[in-house]
Amino acid sequence: MDEHQSFLEDDDDDTLLFEKLEEHALEAPPNPERIGCIDRATLKAWVFTPEKLDLSDPRYLHVLKCAECTRELIELRRLRNEQSERAGFRLPSRRDSVMKWGWAAFASVTLCLLAVGGVIYWRMHSVAAPAQLADSTPVAASIDLSQVGTTRGTDTSTIPVGLLPRRVVTAHIVLPNFSPGGDYVVSVATDRSSDSAKATGRALANLQGFHTDLTVTLDLRSLPPGTYFLATTHEGDPASYFYPLSVR
Repeated sequence: MDEHQSFLEDDDDDTLLFEKLEEHALEAPPNPERIGCIDRATLKAWVFTPEKLDLSDPRYLHVLKCAECTRELIELRRLRNEQSERAGFRLPSRRDSVMKWGWAAFASVTLCLLAVGGVIYWRMHSVAAPAQLADSTPVAASIDLSQVGTTRGTDTSTIPVGLLPRRVVTAHIVLPNFSPGGDYVVSVATDRSSDSAKATGRALANLQGFHTDLTVTLDLRSLPPGTYFLATTHEGDPASYFYPLSVR
C-alpha cells in the first residue's frame, strides 16, 4: 500500500498525517542557536489557545523546518494533555487543536510558494526583458583590413584581424587597400568555405582613392566563443577572401 493510500485510510484525527509532519520537522538540520525560532510564549499559546493566533502568518512556517521548535511544541502538547487529564477535562481532539495549526501551516506554505513564485516570475521577466532588448540592440565595432593582404581562400594566416562580441554587431570594415567598391556579402564562417557561414550580411562599399570601407550588420548572438573567419565576397568576383576573427 502506497503512502497516498495510507493517508486516504487515516483516522478521523488525521493521526498519520500529523505524525508525518512531525517526522519531517524533526529531521530538519539542527538549529542550536535557535535562529528565527518562535518564542516560548507564542508556542505555548499555539498549543493551549491557538484561536488567539493568526496561524496563517507565514512566520509560523518556521516550525515545519525547525526540529527544536517542533520538539518544544510536542512537549507543550504533552503537558497540556497531562493537565487536562488531571483536571478530568475531555481532551481536545487532534482535529480541534493540531488540525488548526497543521492546516493553517499548509495554507501558509501554499501562499508562500505562490508569493515566491510570483516574485521569481516578476524578477525573471523584469530583468530578462531589458537584457533581451540590450542583446538585440546593435553594438558598433571596427575592423581594419587595410594593411592585410588580399590572398584568397588559401591564405594561411591565423592571426585574428579583429574581435567581435557575441551580439548584434554593426561592423565598420575597412577593406584591404585597392579593394573595389560595390556590393559585398560579408560573413562570419567556421572555416574557409562559403558553406560554413554562421552569420551573413550585405553592404555597399564606398571607394575613395585606394581606401574602401563598408558597414554591415551581423547577428552573432548564437555563436559560441572562439575563432572564426571573416569572409568578404564582391558581387563581381565569386571568390571569397577569409580573415581569422575572434568572437567573444
